[in-house]
Amino acid sequence: MNSYELLRPDGFGSGVWACRECQKPHLIAWRADKPVTDLNKKAAEECCAPRDYHYCGQPTERDWSGQYQRVHDGCVPKYDPPPPHPSMVNPFARLLYEKMSAISEDFWCAGWLSGNEYALWEILHGDQHDYGFGVVDYEDLDELRVLSQHANGWIWTGRGREHAPQLVPFTQWRALFAEATSAASHAGSQQRDWTDLELPGESQ
Repeated sequence: MNSYELLRPDGFGSGVWACRECQKPHLIAWRADKPVTDLNKKAAEECCAPRDYHYCGQPTERDWSGQYQRVHDGCVPKYDPPPPHPSMVNPFARLLYEKMSAISEDFWCAGWLSGNEYALWEILHGDQHDYGFGVVDYEDLDELRVLSQHANGWIWTGRGREHAPQLVPFTQWRALFAEATSAASHAGSQQRDWTDLELPGESQ
C-alpha cells in the first residue's frame, strides 16, 4: 500500500491521504467543503507509482522531481505533414480554413479567391451576404463564427500572392483588415473589390 490517511486529533480519518514514499499529502478533491477520501486516496496511491503512457502502453521514466512521467515525448503524435504555418497546428484553425475555402469554391469555383478572407469577414459582420454566384447562408456564417471563436482568430493568407495560410489573433486581424479596407476602397464607391487587393510585402 503506497498511501496512508492523515488522522484528526480525535483519531478519526481526515479524508486527506499522503504518499508513503514522498510524504506528499493529497487533498485536492473536495465536496461540500470536505475532502473526498476515496479520490484523495487514489491520488496518493498513484503519486510515486510507475505508470504506463496510454498512447503506447509502455512504462515511463522518472523526471527531475522523482515522479514518473505521464507521456513519452518521443511518441506523442505529431502533425504530419508539417503545417504550412505553425499556427495551423490548431485543429480549429484548419477547420476554419477548410470552411472558408469551401465557401470560396462554392461561390467562385476557386479554392481560395484572392481576398477571400477579407470578403468573408465583411460578410460575417455586415448586412450584405452576396458573394460570387449566390448568397452565403446563415448556417455557413454561424459555422464561420463558431470556428473562429474556438480558434481565437481568423485565417490570413499573407501579403501579396504568397498564399501562406495562417491563424492570426483577432487584434492583429482587425489591424490587417483596416489596412486592407483602406487599400481596397475607391473614392466615392460603396463597394470594395477584394480580388485585386495586394498589400505591400513587408513582414508582420
